[in-house]
Amino acid sequence: MPYQELFDKQVVSKQFNSDQLLKLLLDDSIYPIAHEIIQVKKNTILLHEDELHEYLYIIQSGLCSTTKDGHIKSFLKEEEVIGMNNILGNEASSFTITALTNMVLLKFTKEDVMLKLMHLQEGLFFLYNDMKTMNQHMVQRDILHVVDTKERLKMNIVYLGVLYGNEMQNQLILPKNFTKKMISNFINLTPTTVYNICKQLVEEGFLLEGAQNIVVNKEVAAHELAVITGLGVLNV
Repeated sequence: MPYQELFDKQVVSKQFNSDQLLKLLLDDSIYPIAHEIIQVKKNTILLHEDELHEYLYIIQSGLCSTTKDGHIKSFLKEEEVIGMNNILGNEASSFTITALTNMVLLKFTKEDVMLKLMHLQEGLFFLYNDMKTMNQHMVQRDILHVVDTKERLKMNIVYLGVLYGNEMQNQLILPKNFTKKMISNFINLTPTTVYNICKQLVEEGFLLEGAQNIVVNKEVAAHELAVITGLGVLNV
């Protein structure tokens, strides 16, 4: 890659994302390193907050939560990296990472990954891009938390649906794991408050009644979808 392109934001975001990191780590023509494909069951704790960890994982399938002091800070999905933000050998995990579903992971030692990245002129840009993505998610989350209670719930339901759910023509379907209790933890509201507001949102047509998953009516949620799109959620 030309040296000057390393200073282009779009180039860095495209060339040093988690998908490109996986390709690099599996490329045995450049400092080959060992890896293992593992399966973990739902509720498995992959990393413990404030404890040292030896491994880094790339998610092939499944979903996990990131918590700090018992509060959910974010979620990680397919093709995202677990443990990248604490890659140094003597660095403890900042978060507890828990599998919300059965998961398939690619497992590497942190030491091997760091050595491989150091073999490349631009290797540290993968670390930079991972931190940048995490910071963008935190900023988005903070923005969505400064509105009033009802709007906060609506915005965050749509936010989670866009990032982790399935989008149909007229619906946004959240994963079954995203219960009202979990969402209440994520947005710092009581479960009772979330439950009561969701009843109102069903009456208003924002949410669909009787669905096992939380399902958003996209037509009614047009404003919230526009705000989420404006935050650049899908471009992170």
